[in-house]
Amino acid sequence: MTKKGSVQRGDLVIATVTKVNPYSVIVKLDEYDREGMIHISEVSRKWVKDVKKVVKIGQTLVGVVVNASSDSISLSLKRVNKYEAEEKLKEFKREKKAEKLLKLVAKNLGIKYDDAYNSLGIKLKEKFGEMFLAFQAANATDGKSELMKNGLTEKEASEIMAVAKEAMEIKELVMKKEVDIKCYKPDGVEIIKRILSDAQKKYKVEIKYISAPTYSLSLETKNAKTGERKLTEAIDEITKNLGSSGECTLKG
Repeated sequence: MTKKGSVQRGDLVIATVTKVNPYSVIVKLDEYDREGMIHISEVSRKWVKDVKKVVKIGQTLVGVVVNASSDSISLSLKRVNKYEAEEKLKEFKREKKAEKLLKLVAKNLGIKYDDAYNSLGIKLKEKFGEMFLAFQAANATDGKSELMKNGLTEKEASEIMAVAKEAMEIKELVMKKEVDIKCYKPDGVEIIKRILSDAQKKYKVEIKYISAPTYSLSLETKNAKTGERKLTEAIDEITKNLGSSGECTLKG
């Protein structure tokens, strides 16, 4: 399903390479019915002499929109960090899977997919952030009531739950939180590394550096409440170990 609305400056987008020129790359924006261009200077943080050695036709990339108008869209690859690219690709794959599930729901309800997307898909995105997360919620023990609580009719909730339970494996949810950590002591970097390492081992959470001063804490769980509690406990532990002097702080 092509995204509604226009491409905006700062948007992360999925792009497929369709043409490689000496000084630019032409791409198709997979989520929009648009074409984009990446200048050679925006392909990599390193100096690029030959674009063809960096990207290939048919390759899927994650770019950020640096300029957008009704006539043209310019993207950058070098301004997207590894974490952002990985998360965007995961989100895109989840959305494609959710679209397939929604098509099954539309068929069972006897309506066209476009009508199902407009009446259900958009609502699920608004309530759950992603359609895929809505199908995950539907696959839970109280899935039907969770969907109805978020504005779906009993019939709609029943069909979504039935499709989710038949098509989706029971997988653990991925819970995430982002925090900003700063430490102004002379050995601040080492202090942060040690405290995060201890929290990672104690609470079995994955901690990734995004960009100064932001870190991502994540874990997999089959119970959202339990996952939320564990992340909160890990963050509280980190905050306590940073101390109360004000030299080391955590916000998030």
